[in-house]
Amino acid sequence: MRRFLRISLVVVVSCGGGGSGPGDGGGTDGDGGTDGDGGTTDGDGGTTDGTPGPDAPLGPGPSIAGCPQLPADHVFNTPIDAMPVHGQSAAYIATIGGTRRIHLDLGTQTNQQAADFYGIPYNLVDATTFTWPTVVFASTDPDMNWNPRPESDCAIGSTHTLASPCTAAAAPTPLVPIPTGAIVEGGVNTATNHLPYGDHHILIVDTATCRLWETYHSYLTAGTWNIFGAASFDLRSNALRPADWTSADAAGFPILPLLARADEASTGQIRHALRFTIQSSKIRASYTWPARHLTGNATSTNLPQMGQLFRLKATFAIPSNATPQARAILQALKTYGMYLADGGSDMYIQGDPSAAWTSTTIAQVQAVDASNFEAVDLAPIMARPGWNVNSGRAP
Repeated sequence: MRRFLRISLVVVVSCGGGGSGPGDGGGTDGDGGTDGDGGTTDGDGGTTDGTPGPDAPLGPGPSIAGCPQLPADHVFNTPIDAMPVHGQSAAYIATIGGTRRIHLDLGTQTNQQAADFYGIPYNLVDATTFTWPTVVFASTDPDMNWNPRPESDCAIGSTHTLASPCTAAAAPTPLVPIPTGAIVEGGVNTATNHLPYGDHHILIVDTATCRLWETYHSYLTAGTWNIFGAASFDLRSNALRPADWTSADAAGFPILPLLARADEASTGQIRHALRFTIQSSKIRASYTWPARHLTGNATSTNLPQMGQLFRLKATFAIPSNATPQARAILQALKTYGMYLADGGSDMYIQGDPSAAWTSTTIAQVQAVDASNFEAVDLAPIMARPGWNVNSGRAP
């Protein structure tokens, strides 16, 4: 994924030793005033705009390992089934291809070095219990020919202070809490030429601080992690990335909160939106809220923008014989939808690798084609009092 860069001011927030600030790179709490999503702290774990503060209870939204998977009022966790159909919906579906079926980009193999290790794994760590490794923002892949640091995050020093952006001047020794034995998308690759190319994401939830770290193009070279981008998100905050910033994802989204996870699906309910890809040539070179970053150079308005939301139509009937997992995925696609998060293969919905996935679930979901979807217009949410373009909160 090509990253388009800009220079910004450095934000430093303590993110180690059991505490974290309310901003995640989209804002700062330097004087007790505004947090990263436009709210102000009220001193008791909440904010005056209703956004949970860093010490707020989990609330009714989705969670992972005792941490909220973003606040309950984040748009990713907000039902959108009553939102109007986007005016360009038919054109967008035609661009994608109405007969193109869903492909679940996940699998049942959990050995990350196996050839059939499919999906995006995640790592749960208590980052107070180990030494954070120094990472290198570099790649020997000749296609990685730009500087990712001005739009990346990292930590510095023994207190693991967040540096955002993670420029060489701000962070001469950048740290990321990658644990020993980390599970990597596509498996750990130690090739010195960083080939074959792969996103090779590493997703890490620091359960001590409820902070998410995600890296891109991650290769282990001579015992050192070489990465080509990193983003950190406070999972208790609605703050988005700074405008025009990428993340480990082309849209500037966090990846984990939009993954189809087997543990959630197996309960019969997924309470958040999902993420999907289409070919980069089919994505317009612009982005729409809550995305923060664009890719490509296409300009046709018949192409969806990065971050465009789609959902299964209300008229789509979930099969009566659907497995609990399949029903959970399909209902989530109706209630919360799926966001265009990156360029890739058409209608690929990303999930985690887990032995809990069943072949029947995969077959049932993959029988659904794009003609059953429609693009969603989020303009009514953006017109509500209290909406903030720099926040994922749906007021």
